[in-house]
Amino acid sequence: SEDHIYFITKSKQLLKVDIPLYDGVDSKPKFDFVHSCFHTQEVTGMDVCIRKQLIVTCSKDRTVKIWNYVTKTLELSYLLTEDSYAVAFHPSGFHIVVATGDKILLMNVLSKSLHQ
Repeated sequence: SEDHIYFITKSKQLLKVDIPLYDGVDSKPKFDFVHSCFHTQEVTGMDVCIRKQLIVTCSKDRTVKIWNYVTKTLELSYLLTEDSYAVAFHPSGFHIVVATGDKILLMNVLSKSLHQ
């Protein structure tokens, strides 16, 4: 069994590294691109869904994006009217919460669209 760590590079690339359970053999970690150049500005928030194979990100480019980390595809993209600073999935994967400067947005994740 393996665990994974997801992280964002300074050049706006989303990477995954597998963390294998220690089996007595030293091995180098393998970094795998999930998606590159996925936002045009700095990423301000990211969360991984515990029930679905999805990652949600928000950025200073005022977009919220949902990614499938297995197929390495962009599932949804939503343009906000203001800056977002944090984002989180509801454990079910059917809702996300986005923090802006003065409010919290609850968004429903429907098939191929986000609704406030």
